[in-house]
Amino acid sequence: MPLALVTAILVGVGMIMFLLPPVPGVPIYLTLGIVIIPVGRETFGIIGSILYALGLSLCLKLLACTLQQKAVGGLLKTKVEVRQFCGVNSSLMRSMKLVLKQPGLGIDKVSILIGGPDWPTSVICGIMDLDLIPILIGTLPIIFLIIPTLLTGSFTYMSSLRLDNGKQEFPWAGTVATIFAAVTASVQFGSMVLAAYYLEQTVSNRQGELDAIPIDEEVKERDEQDEALKGKYDELTEWNVLRYWAKVVLGLSVTTMIMSCYLVQLFASDCFSDFEITSTIDQHLEGDWKKLVKPTGVVAIVLLLLSCLLLYIFRQCAMEKANHLISTCSEVSSHPSSLEITTNYAR
Repeated sequence: MPLALVTAILVGVGMIMFLLPPVPGVPIYLTLGIVIIPVGRETFGIIGSILYALGLSLCLKLLACTLQQKAVGGLLKTKVEVRQFCGVNSSLMRSMKLVLKQPGLGIDKVSILIGGPDWPTSVICGIMDLDLIPILIGTLPIIFLIIPTLLTGSFTYMSSLRLDNGKQEFPWAGTVATIFAAVTASVQFGSMVLAAYYLEQTVSNRQGELDAIPIDEEVKERDEQDEALKGKYDELTEWNVLRYWAKVVLGLSVTTMIMSCYLVQLFASDCFSDFEITSTIDQHLEGDWKKLVKPTGVVAIVLLLLSCLLLYIFRQCAMEKANHLISTCSEVSSHPSSLEITTNYAR
């Protein structure tokens, strides 16, 4: 496959992953380190391919920060859901606001841009209407996380390469990959600790300024509504008040989940073909990607999906009942005696 096409695919998939709030950048950098070398080795050589992947990783990160800040935080800041998801009223985000709005690029501000949660940090910058260029410059030290992560993936791939005589082409690569994996973990953990330290210092030393930051009343009201809904949901889903059919649905969900897990754990070789991150479909699956999953694996996947479906049905029914009860409580709040506890999910 041409390098340009592979690059386009990696950029597309990488951007989608970056824009998903739970996904950090490490798995994206790791994947680039593994995928780029086999495609770009003939064109750039191994070192050139690693440098190419490094530049691509940094550009992806900066582009993701731009989209998160301007497209999500900037354009959608009027949406209560976006501000609530970022937790703008939480002490963490209020501390981040206080540090991020500081002029210049001090170590506390840079540590938050690097060690803070990726998606919320960029989006909160957009909500605050911060200038993009200084934020991107402050994000550049992410290169110190990208480099060891990328090299972990690159050396992992190189450790799988074999000569015609069956010997490893780079017998030392596996050891080096392990070393860089440890460096990656240390850098990521260190950046998180540093960010947490400066946020804690902000809370301790600048409490007056934190208190002066206005509360987002719309988000506060939504949080209170969600808390009330959660409380009612917890009340309705207690085992001793569940109706028989709800217990059956929940029990079947647990049973199918357990069966799926046991199939995968105890009969892994009967569920899936051996396929590593450095394997190829042509060489290891005879050109047919569907051979990755064996019949027993199909059963395990179906059981997993069935478990998720049953749990979804249970949760939706309980949530609808909780919403209905909260609405009813609001309507009859002036006559509390008219709402009996007998309207719970158990009846």
